[in-house]
Amino acid sequence: IHFYKRPSMGSIVPPPSGDHFTSELCIFLSALATTSGTQFNSLTTQLVRLREVLLEEVVRDSSDSETGVSEEDTDAETLEETLSDSSTEGESQDDKSEISVKEISRPQTVEKEKEATLNNHRVMVSLQRGARYELEERLVRQAFSKFGKVIRMTLYEKPVSGAWGFLDFRTSHSATEALNQVVRAGSCWLHTSLPMSCLTQFPVPHQILLESRYLPQVWEKEIVLRSFFSKFGVVTGVTLLGFGQQRMQRFVISFKDCGVAQELMGTTVKILTCTVVVKEVSSCTVGGGEKSVRG
Repeated sequence: IHFYKRPSMGSIVPPPSGDHFTSELCIFLSALATTSGTQFNSLTTQLVRLREVLLEEVVRDSSDSETGVSEEDTDAETLEETLSDSSTEGESQDDKSEISVKEISRPQTVEKEKEATLNNHRVMVSLQRGARYELEERLVRQAFSKFGKVIRMTLYEKPVSGAWGFLDFRTSHSATEALNQVVRAGSCWLHTSLPMSCLTQFPVPHQILLESRYLPQVWEKEIVLRSFFSKFGVVTGVTLLGFGQQRMQRFVISFKDCGVAQELMGTTVKILTCTVVVKEVSSCTVGGGEKSVRG
């Protein structure tokens, strides 16, 4: 007869290898067992990781269940009625013509963005991981110095239209090199993007825009969106711009590969129970030149 010996409060429970969530849960419980008194501050990291893994499981289960949804159920879902005029005018009945237009417009769009950022010395930063109180100006300046000389830096206590701050480089070349990068500064991870004031009528090749009143109304909404769009390609940044008219949430999703974003533009995606139209990021959809985001 084999008896199971219950581990003591100070022992470490070995995590199982098959289930990622169960593994993280065992790590958290083991850390909790070794915590004395009310000193629970050290458990913050494990608790955050456990929450992220749980949300990933929820999104994965929701995505898997979409394959069994009938066409009638899909039509019954809420669909945003507002489409950008540029997307409507650009529709074509011939699939081959539509594909050829996309292939031709891609290099032109990239060239137009390069022209718009030619004299730009500034990048916008958004906080992707970590807390604001952990963000130190010294570490941020040191981390971004690999792209070039940082002559000015502004960090906000709270995000302003998605921006946690701005960095000004000595040369425009350094600013261009720093765009769409994920940079670690201490315990924080920052994503860089083009300032809203620099947007033009031409779409940003590597970004998409989501607008909906029905997006996940949870605190971890950025984690849910990152997990969902990771199945299309590497996501470099998820930025909440704020709320538009009729309390519509507005998110910008950035991809490492420009082709992924351009293939998604003009399509519809189903995130959990919400169907959303994917739009481009430009001055026509976001509104470049706003004073509130100039920093």
